[in-house]
Amino acid sequence: MYLTKLHSNQFITQWKKLLQASFGYEEYMDFLIVRTITGKKVLSYLPLLNYTDRESENIDDLLELSKDNEFSIRTLNVDNQKFEIGKPVTMRLDIKEKNFDDLMKNSIVSKCRNQVRKSKKSDLYFEIGNNKEQISDFYYLFSKTMHNYGTPSFSKSFFEEIPLYMDSNYLITYKDNVPIAALLMLYDETLAWIPWAASNREYTNLCPNHFLYMSAIIKAISDDKEIFDFGRSEYGGHTYKFKSQWGAKPIGITVVSSNKDNNVYSKYKFVSKVWKKLPFAVTSLIGPKLTKYLEDL
Repeated sequence: MYLTKLHSNQFITQWKKLLQASFGYEEYMDFLIVRTITGKKVLSYLPLLNYTDRESENIDDLLELSKDNEFSIRTLNVDNQKFEIGKPVTMRLDIKEKNFDDLMKNSIVSKCRNQVRKSKKSDLYFEIGNNKEQISDFYYLFSKTMHNYGTPSFSKSFFEEIPLYMDSNYLITYKDNVPIAALLMLYDETLAWIPWAASNREYTNLCPNHFLYMSAIIKAISDDKEIFDFGRSEYGGHTYKFKSQWGAKPIGITVVSSNKDNNVYSKYKFVSKVWKKLPFAVTSLIGPKLTKYLEDL
């Protein structure tokens, strides 16, 4: 089934170059070396990706290369159709040979359709591109949203470097010239992938996220993409339910690791609660310095 498409070799190559430039990671054969805060080396294939160009059943060579080392290998588990609550999945929507009206009629559930219509009546507009202002508006929302989630934020410079290495666009929803929702969309052949999104909760009543994702899907369709990947979610969780409303289907993600606790949703649960309580000014200062040590964000 084409909805289980993996990342391409070219995408993986460019992703490695981006992370080496942004975080200074060294390359070790097919892996990047990520040092933890304590200095321990982890061989990662690959940091910050939800999945790579490997299926779960096709990593024997990577396991051989990483033996006797700490390692983490991100894969798409295309054979797993039995999903467990709390486990990571990526949510994918079939947009092949479709237009947005088709999706409104046949894929998007009634509640989501109503919210899309409401957003279109809320005097919202969006911009798409990679200029400094658009990246700044995205980062303003992203850093605050990550703080609300209890997750360290990457530096602004990381997002400024992404367009230099990846085929990408930032999409931002505005109300009265104020950015209220934003996402990053990366392109990989026929795949449009959303790794990060953010919004201002104060504008929830205007349904800015629905306006944003509507705009992103329409853009992906106009660019002749076949799969719209909403990104990683915790199966059964809040973002999973939001993405399901658009007709997106779960595809399993498996992280094969030397660390038994490799579920990103459970691994940082306690630390996340503490991070939320820290002042935003503090997390904004510390967070970007920490992210290079956290390959499984």
